[in-house]
Amino acid sequence: MQRNVSLDVLKLVLAVIVVISHAKVLWGYSDLGYQLTVQGLFRIVVPIFMMVSGYFFISVIRSRSLMTWLKKVVAMYAFWMLVYAYFWIDVPALTPYVLLKMLRVAVMGYHHLWFLSALIGAAIMLYALRQLPLKVLFGLTLSLYGMGMFFIYAGHYHLFAGTPLDALFNEIWFYRNFLFFGFPFFCTGYLLRQWEGVHQWNRHYYAVWSLLGALLLLGESYLNYLGLEGLPAFDMYLSLLFFCPGLFLWVSSMHVPGDSTSLAYYATALYFIHPLFISLFEALSYQPGNTLAVLALASTLLAVVLLKGSRKRLGFAFGG
Repeated sequence: MQRNVSLDVLKLVLAVIVVISHAKVLWGYSDLGYQLTVQGLFRIVVPIFMMVSGYFFISVIRSRSLMTWLKKVVAMYAFWMLVYAYFWIDVPALTPYVLLKMLRVAVMGYHHLWFLSALIGAAIMLYALRQLPLKVLFGLTLSLYGMGMFFIYAGHYHLFAGTPLDALFNEIWFYRNFLFFGFPFFCTGYLLRQWEGVHQWNRHYYAVWSLLGALLLLGESYLNYLGLEGLPAFDMYLSLLFFCPGLFLWVSSMHVPGDSTSLAYYATALYFIHPLFISLFEALSYQPGNTLAVLALASTLLAVVLLKGSRKRLGFAFGG
C-alpha cells in the first residue's frame, strides 16, 4: 500500500518547527513575532501529530490490535524516557516532594515526550469508546477541549486569583494531557477518517478553511498578547480545533503517492533527538534565540542523517 507522502512532508515541516520553537527562534529579536509564531502559529504541531495518529488508528480498531499498537508505542516511550533520564531523575535531591514530581514526569512524560504519554492515553480512551456513535464522540471531543480551554484561560487571566484553583490551573500538566488535549485531537483525526463526505470537497475549500483558521489563530494569539501584556505561553487555543482539521485535510488532499518511509523517519528522529542538542548548546552558554535555533536544527539534522544507518537496530525508537 502506497503512502501519502504529502503527510510525511507535513510532519517533517512540523518537526523542524518543533526544533526552532524549543530553541525560541525570534526570542529577543521581535516580541510580537515570537508571540505570533512560536506561541501562535507553531502551536499546530502536536495537534496535527495527534490527528495524523488518530486518522490511521482506525486500522487498529478494525483489526482489534490495540495491544500490538500499545507495545510499540510504550516501548518507544520507555526508550526515550531512559535517554532523557539525566534531565528528570534527581536522586541527590530526593525528597517526598521530588519523588512525587518524578513519578508524575514518569507517567506524563519529560519535556516533549508528553506527546507519547498523551497519545497512549488518548488511544486507550478512544478504543474503549469505539462503539459510541460518531456524533457522541464529536460532542465529547468538543466538551473535553472546551474544559481544557477554560482551565488554561482561567489560569492565565487569573479568574480565581488567591485561591488554590488559580495555582492548579496554571500547572501545565493539568490541562496539557491525554484527556483535555490528546484525546480531542486524536479523536478528531479518527472522525475525519470516518466521515467520508468531508474528503470529497474541492481542495480549494480546504485551502480557504486553512487560511481562515490561520487568521483566527493569529488573531487569538495577538489578543492574548495584548490582554496579558507580554508573551503568554499558550499550548491550547480555541482556533486550533478549527485550523488544524482544515490544514490536515488540505495537505492530505494533495495525494502524493510514494513508498519511502525516509521522510517519516526524519520527522520522528528530529522530534525526539533535538532537545539533546539544545541542552548541549545552552551548556556552552548559547542563549535562546535565532543562533541557538540554527545550531540546534543543523546539529540535529546531521545526527539524524548519521543515525539513519541504525534504523534496523533502533527502528522501535523511531516508530519503525
